Amino acid sequence: MKNIKFLSVIMVAVLLIGSFSGCGDDGFPVKIGDTEVTAPPARVAVLSEQAASAIFALGYKSYLVGAPSEFLTTEIPGVTDLGNSMFIDFDKVYELAPDLIIAPAELTDTIKNNLASRNIKLVELKTPMKYSEVAPYYEALSKIFLGEIKYTEAYDPFMGEAERIIAETKTALNGITKKVALFIEEGYVATGDTIAGEAMKKAGMINIADGETAYMMSAKAIREADPEIIFCPEGLSETIMNFESYKNITAIKNGAVYEVDVEALIYASEGFAATLQGMSKYLLQ
Repeated sequence: MKNIKFLSVIMVAVLLIGSFSGCGDDGFPVKIGDTEVTAPPARVAVLSEQAASAIFALGYKSYLVGAPSEFLTTEIPGVTDLGNSMFIDFDKVYELAPDLIIAPAELTDTIKNNLASRNIKLVELKTPMKYSEVAPYYEALSKIFLGEIKYTEAYDPFMGEAERIIAETKTALNGITKKVALFIEEGYVATGDTIAGEAMKKAGMINIADGETAYMMSAKAIREADPEIIFCPEGLSETIMNFESYKNITAIKNGAVYEVDVEALIYASEGFAATLQGMSKYLLQ
């Protein structure tokens, strides 16, 4: 199932979920954006793959009744395929009669009015793209299901581990100035304002795409930046090593192209800390 580990709390939240059950509505009502959530929702439809994955990671999959097809790459009993996130089938949404919808961006007034007429609450949550946006996103999801006072129980185990590894990595590197390129896919390099880019910078790595405004860097720009180490997703290292335009890059000449769990870094998901720690070991070689 694609990205089921998005923004995972390393399954600690799943282990803690028993302690949440029966905790009552102590933290409610809570305000999420313009929406007041008065009690934990029982039936939730989400309009983004990322929110669906986060709900799974938090242990609330039993409340999920609808999700986009990008998330449902395999069938999940009880969860209706609502179509591609760019073309949600709202007739299916209305048929499900959820008590809450979580959407990634502003919906049209027509859709909002239809939801209101059916007494379906809408929470709009911006999908995090920066490391600094991960905490507010998790906080909002925790508030929806737990109430504000339960937030740290669900979230801190992940964030604490991530921050600890970032600090340890920076200490281990101790000023090492090797230039790094993190390929998301062929031709796309993680920029400094992404979750991965911000975490790399906090850990003391020199990202060749820091300051770039788009994922796509031309082969010429990558050559001129001359990364000494290249990280890439599994299965991409051979393609990068054999790309003619990269043959004079220091990382290519030294065979310093390593496959890592790029998805974990991009989404701050399960494996995030371990992947960052593994990258630092290559820089210390």
